[in-house]
Amino acid sequence: MRQRNEEVTKEKILQAATEVFAEEDFFKASVDQVCKKAGVSKGIIFWHFKTKDQLILEVAKKSLPLDIVESCLKEKENTLECIGNKYLEKYDDPIMRKLFLHTISAMNIYKELGDDIRELCDSLVKKISKCALNSESNEDIIRIRSFMGGLLCYVVNPPNIDKKTYVNTLIKIALAKET
Repeated sequence: MRQRNEEVTKEKILQAATEVFAEEDFFKASVDQVCKKAGVSKGIIFWHFKTKDQLILEVAKKSLPLDIVESCLKEKENTLECIGNKYLEKYDDPIMRKLFLHTISAMNIYKELGDDIRELCDSLVKKISKCALNSESNEDIIRIRSFMGGLLCYVVNPPNIDKKTYVNTLIKIALAKET
């Protein structure tokens, strides 16, 4: 029972930190703001997370699309459609979108975040290319990087194009081969 209560408390802290960090940025937000939002003391926060940086890292990692890519790679079919739809769905939430953009801007400050983002842009892109295009050629890796970049552009500045059309067009471009 105690472990379950600790898990609930930790999740409550993470949810509060997600909202506070999204609104205020990782560096402007204070632990006191997270405490107030979560309804817990600083001691409880620092019992679960030894430092503010540790809390930031855990929240920031949840904002990355690593979970999306991994789950879509497991499906093995319609990989690009899966990634595109889940990506835009995840970042349709304004809190998650803001947090993701803060995370990208913090990648040079937190080595671990930078490593995760580079992993996404390197080895996971190769896995996507292998799964979706059955190739890891430089040209196909660039196609997938373009696809992922197109998704990022949608998050940064959503166009006046419905999501389905946007994702389908990105897929069409990624799959197009020069003749």
